[in-house]
Amino acid sequence: MIVTHIDGRSEFLTDYKSLQIKERVNGEYSLSFLLFKTERNEHSFSLAVEESIIEYDGQQYRIKKLAEKVIGKTPVKQIQADHTFFDLVDVYQYDTISGAKQLSVCLAHALTGTGYTFEVIDSFSSVTFENYGDDNALALIQTALNRFGAEIEINKKHLRFRRQIGRKTDIQFRYGYNIKTLDLNVDSSNLSTYIRGYGKQNEDGSYAASAEYTSPLASIYGIRHAKPVRDERYTTYAGLLQRLQNDLQDIPEVSITLEAVELEKAGIDTEKIELGDDIFTIYEPLNIDINARIVERIRFPEEPTPNRFTIANVRGSVVDSIADFQRTKDRIDGIFEGKEKLPFNVLDDAVQRATQALQSAQTQIKFENGFLAIDPTNPNRMVLINSKGIGISKNGGASFTEAITADGFVLSAGAIGQLSANNINVTGMIHAINNEGSTTIDGGKITTNSIDVEKLIAGHLTGFTIQTDYLPQNPRIVLNKSSFQAANGSNRITMNPAEWTDHAKFGIVTNNNSLSIQLYDSRSVISNNVGQLEIWAINGGVGVVGDFNVQGSKNASVSTSQGMVNVSAYETAEYYFGDIGRGEVTDGECVIHIDSLFAETVNTDIQYEVFLTPYGKGQIYVDPDGMTPDSFTVKGDDIPFAYEIKAKRKGYEDVRLEVTYESEGESVAY
Repeated sequence: MIVTHIDGRSEFLTDYKSLQIKERVNGEYSLSFLLFKTERNEHSFSLAVEESIIEYDGQQYRIKKLAEKVIGKTPVKQIQADHTFFDLVDVYQYDTISGAKQLSVCLAHALTGTGYTFEVIDSFSSVTFENYGDDNALALIQTALNRFGAEIEINKKHLRFRRQIGRKTDIQFRYGYNIKTLDLNVDSSNLSTYIRGYGKQNEDGSYAASAEYTSPLASIYGIRHAKPVRDERYTTYAGLLQRLQNDLQDIPEVSITLEAVELEKAGIDTEKIELGDDIFTIYEPLNIDINARIVERIRFPEEPTPNRFTIANVRGSVVDSIADFQRTKDRIDGIFEGKEKLPFNVLDDAVQRATQALQSAQTQIKFENGFLAIDPTNPNRMVLINSKGIGISKNGGASFTEAITADGFVLSAGAIGQLSANNINVTGMIHAINNEGSTTIDGGKITTNSIDVEKLIAGHLTGFTIQTDYLPQNPRIVLNKSSFQAANGSNRITMNPAEWTDHAKFGIVTNNNSLSIQLYDSRSVISNNVGQLEIWAINGGVGVVGDFNVQGSKNASVSTSQGMVNVSAYETAEYYFGDIGRGEVTDGECVIHIDSLFAETVNTDIQYEVFLTPYGKGQIYVDPDGMTPDSFTVKGDDIPFAYEIKAKRKGYEDVRLEVTYESEGESVAY
């Protein structure tokens, strides 16, 4: 054994014990031992430190883990060294290649300048890549192994790639029958039968590639979701699907560790055994046949201890772990150093929305006497923010018609939408001008030749008069503190608050047909002395005595995130009222009692309808013999359900599609 310090000094290393070499399929290749400080190795003991090279049996290993302790009075080092193949994690390939590539092309690209040689033993189909490269060499080899489904053999600085290393043997054993073990592990905690994958994310939030895969074993274990794969290296469906199939662990992980003597009892020549050999294994407790392989071999080349082998179907790779860890470390370092951006899709939803809103503004920011934000589509529109205040200009900064300063604020555009305030105190004069006229407020008086108001809400108005025209013969409205009048020729509306007693009267006369409105504290009534009409409102609602027919739509206005929307009324050909509820069948039966108050509005003495929606697997139905005026019975499998009952409105049992008015062959609601 030779140790070489990172400064280049080399010495023979002696007086070590418990030497073992561990190899794993597509994974670990390491050497470990205990090193005791003695007079014979005093010159080389100090060279065995982290990052030094250990050479043994023609292979080179780099010390990655080292623990020092004292046994009695003797210093001892516990050393673990990984094969120098894993040093490829520190070699970066900046260039990229794209398109359909053979495995050999990818390996040549990944190993450029490393001094490693390789050979591809088996044939592999081409795989399409986009930007293969721009990563460390070990990660690129890992990607090639995953995408092509290959396995690797490491021998010094020469690599061999096969579809599967090892041999397919006809050896068969059953655990507990013809073989015993040092260690048995069965793990179904990572078992999954369904997986989704998402590739590179586009700027609009969509994915360049997405795929899903369901294992055939879902018929046995059911659908068990695995953690989705999110990897921006994938831009094609085929490549992503293959990754999902490789990643999905759809059978329990079974690992059996045993010594060479047990394999010899099972008829295996351990002298010829190779890493990766197939051994057909039956594991009785789970009643499964697994395609187990020699996935790990631990050799003790200088000890009497028998070699140990692990037979398993467990996936995973130290190559994967080291490469992924290094890639993650590089990205985190890049983010903290400002060399790489944090991926947009990991941001909080609110942050994403705010970011998109700010980016969509497409403004240009300059620092000139403060912060100057300029609209790139119209440079004349700008916003200035400095220590004096905030100004908005529409003429390139020549003047600021909207401004907020320590002395107050100026607004020419007015308020868009709604201006709300608990108190507005005007000591001077407000004068507003537009193209149609002007409005002046001065000393408690409003004079105007044009007011355009979409909505005016006033709690209390006193001491003023509004008159829309100064000539009595013209259409006009006059409103003062004693009366209200609106007139247009012979048509007039009058209201005299002086007549108010317990209620107010409001009269409308149109061509000698009058309509009276009476106002009470709790309700308003509209009546007509020509025909029967009564409409009344209580506490802001509207009630109609008699029929209420609508030629247009009937909607409920509901507030949503997009504003008020109309939800249409549900109409039926007959007068039905409905009620909705839930129940659960227990021991094959569930009795639903009809709400007593609802029952007072409908006639359940005659046929009514019940509709069921089961929430689970099973069959349920309404028992016709269990339908009474007060209840109905649901029978079937024991599952929860929802129901809807519809019954005829009392007093309208025989009314259907009533024609209220005929006009030229067309039915019209009147």
